[in-house]
Amino acid sequence: MMRKVINWLAARSRRSKQYILIIMDIVLFASAVWLAYSIRYNALYDPDINQVLLIIAAPAIGIPIMYAFGLYTSITRYVGEHALWTIFKAVALTAVFWAVVAYVARLEGSTLVPRTVLVLFWLLSLLLISGFRYVSRWVILEFTQEETQRRNILVYGAGDAGRQIAATLKQNSNRIMIHQVDDDPTMWGATIGGIKIRNPADLERLIEKKDISEAIVTMRSANSARRVEVVERLSRLGLRVRILPAFVDIADGKHTVDLIRDVEIGDLLGRDAVPPDPDLMQANTRNKVVLVTGAGGSIGSELCRQLSAVGVSRLIMLDSSEFALYQIDRELASQSGLERVAVLGSVDDPALMRRVMREHAVKTVFHAAAYKHVPLVEANPFEGIKNNVLGTSTVASAAYDSDVEVFVLISTDKAVRPSSIMGASKRVAELIVQDFAEKAQKDGKEKVFCAVRFGNVIGSSGSVIPLFKEQIRKGGPITLTHSETTRYFMSIEEAAQLVIQAGSLARRNDAREDFPGRIFLLDMGNAVRIRDLAIKMVQLSNLTVSDASNPTGDIAIHEIGLRPGEKLHEELYFSVEAAKPTSHQKITVAAESAPEGLDIEEMFRELQDLTVSEDRERLLEFLRRVAGMGLEAE
Repeated sequence: MMRKVINWLAARSRRSKQYILIIMDIVLFASAVWLAYSIRYNALYDPDINQVLLIIAAPAIGIPIMYAFGLYTSITRYVGEHALWTIFKAVALTAVFWAVVAYVARLEGSTLVPRTVLVLFWLLSLLLISGFRYVSRWVILEFTQEETQRRNILVYGAGDAGRQIAATLKQNSNRIMIHQVDDDPTMWGATIGGIKIRNPADLERLIEKKDISEAIVTMRSANSARRVEVVERLSRLGLRVRILPAFVDIADGKHTVDLIRDVEIGDLLGRDAVPPDPDLMQANTRNKVVLVTGAGGSIGSELCRQLSAVGVSRLIMLDSSEFALYQIDRELASQSGLERVAVLGSVDDPALMRRVMREHAVKTVFHAAAYKHVPLVEANPFEGIKNNVLGTSTVASAAYDSDVEVFVLISTDKAVRPSSIMGASKRVAELIVQDFAEKAQKDGKEKVFCAVRFGNVIGSSGSVIPLFKEQIRKGGPITLTHSETTRYFMSIEEAAQLVIQAGSLARRNDAREDFPGRIFLLDMGNAVRIRDLAIKMVQLSNLTVSDASNPTGDIAIHEIGLRPGEKLHEELYFSVEAAKPTSHQKITVAAESAPEGLDIEEMFRELQDLTVSEDRERLLEFLRRVAGMGLEAE
């Protein structure tokens, strides 16, 4: 019966609900006066005609004041602390005006109004009116929500963000029970917003006792390593973990519940991203024509997104894939003020590259076009060499003969002591770029040629993370090349930002010194064991790994062995001593020279002949001699 009544009231129009609320406040104000007299005289009060007029005066004064304070436009379902403070002010003002009316009435000869009644009227009005709204809110939430099981949610963190999220969740539903923990010992045992803050040491017992199934991590001030530790601990305890991004700045009084998202694998890599330096982001790009080759690829498309935000005068996007080029062009079409040109073609086309650079007066080139999938290039070596090596030479040559000021090659950690044709091709591409840098220096040209080397980026095409996600979605098994394989990872956004900044550092004298064509290395953090990565991804999917210790688990992990050309561990430099710091804490620079006696022009001609003859054995011998492919570290 009660549910039907509440649902009927909930279905009324907004104006009808306002009238009902006004009628109730009239009754409550009048009741507050009568109760004040009854308490004062310790008996049920029987007012005379003058006192009846005083009782009527209370709602006559109070209702307009309540309306002026906006208390009839707020929604009862969302009554909170702000509404309580507004009610306090409105009732206090009503009590003051009613006291003035009572005093005037006394001068006219009416019955004396005791001062106690004035105080009691104020307190009772506040209690009745605020109490009615909070009781109404509880009844609405209780009887209009679907019959669902009460949820117990753990909020890890009791700072500003944690308190706001806890308050929002409590306000939105009375079927949610919030439990809160914090690392700060000074907060343990304290009660904030009706929630007791607990010691993280009690987590296991709290989760079991309260049957908690999900957690929200709100540690905005903690570093990445601590957040990773907390998320992994909660995941191991069987909770569905969500996170509030650490970089979000929360405006005062603004609830943040909509910012909560599921934990992503990037949250567990333990990297603290450094905000990009605006000067370095704009030095080679702002108000300049910039060309990105491989613009439709993972790195190329992210470079285009970052460049579109720094104020380039024109963005030239080149790719051989029609669909990929269409995708990034369509994505950037919504950005007003961005002049962009989509060029469909290959980097191995000399006429096209020269025409593009001269017609558009390109000043900066980010050369991201490359075949990078190790097994595919291993199976198609000559196509890999044409694109990765000859294509790099074609683009660099066109840049050298035009007005380009900065040329940046996107390289890879697989170029260090390469074990694959793909890695060797990128090392040869680095040597070509270094040769053009030396030529520019000898000829006195104000041109910068450099390479930027980094490891895997999360979510890029060919990356292991999308593969694992797909395998988990299909129920497994996850295919692992080797249990001890390690790789470096960073987010694709951070990688693109660091590439742009490295290009700016290359123009500084302290970075170039007397060695042109330097190779910039991005700080990839610590190497990640791929098996550990797979286990974390299974846990983030709220599943368990099936192994000898847990044969009934959800997802199995199978080792399939290293594929042709793959390495057990990747490196970023040939020698630790070769890497020197720059002014950016996440970028170092290395001077890695070519093999002694190497003639780049002769090497290039030999490579062209090899791609024509397609002699695989001679190609492998060439890559061993020039790029050191297959040679182990001493």
